[in-house]
Formats: sequence, C-alpha cells, structure tokens
Amino acid sequence: MKKNKLTIAPFDDIHIIGINSTLADYKLAYFFNTQLNYKFSRLKDILLDNEHPYAFFYYNAGENRNVYNLVSLRYNGQPCLKLNPQMDYLLIVRNPITDDKAEQLIKNIRSIKQVSYAYTMDLSKTPAMDVLLERIEMHETQM
Repeated sequence: MKKNKLTIAPFDDIHIIGINSTLADYKLAYFFNTQLNYKFSRLKDILLDNEHPYAFFYYNAGENRNVYNLVSLRYNGQPCLKLNPQMDYLLIVRNPITDDKAEQLIKNIRSIKQVSYAYTMDLSKTPAMDVLLERIEMHETQM
C-alpha cells in the first residue's frame, strides 16, 4: 500500500534577507528608518545561542501589511551560527511580499554605503535557520 506524505514548510509566509554590513545595529536600523521610511524600534535583546544577547528590532507596518524583524547575528564580532556566506544581520519579513517588492527592498538595502551585500536566503539550503527562526518568533511573541 502506497502512502502519501504531506510536508508543510513551517515558515511559508516569511522572506529572509541576509545582510553583511560594517554598521552597528542601531545605525543600520536608523538607515532603515530614514531611507526606507520604516519605524524600527529596539526591543529586548534576544538570546540566540542561549548565552549572549543579540540586538532585536521590530516594525509592524500595520494591519494586513508586513511585520519586520531586524536581528543582529554577531556578539563581540563573533557569529552566532556558521552561514555561507557569513552575514551580520537578518531582515525577516512576515506575511506575503511580491518578488518585485522584495527586489526593490534588496536594492534599497544595497544602496546603504556601509552594506557589503544583501540577498534573499533560501531556507531549504540553510537548515540551521529553522531553529533560529523559531527562537525569533518566540521572542517576538513574548514582547
């Protein structure tokens, strides 16, 4: 007897942009707020590795719109997890976003002088991200 298996991605309404930048977390959030008209506010730091605090910023664009998290991935210059390529920040966009809007967002991020690169992450190629995203989601819920 043949069994069909249904698999559902746990984070199917999420878009993640990896960012590499020399900017401090609060300066990157400032550029998002001033150049992209976001309204990030810093919330309580998140413990991504159960040991060190990482900067956590939150912005809700309003009802039926996107919710954004900007999360630092470095503590005293050390990454919280090994990614290839290595990045300093994650910009997490919750709720659907069109490809055009995502491309424009990445283009705007890359226009910030101190950003080395920004790209859309493929979750299927980064299995370690599932645990990280669960922690971020739990942290956001607690706030």
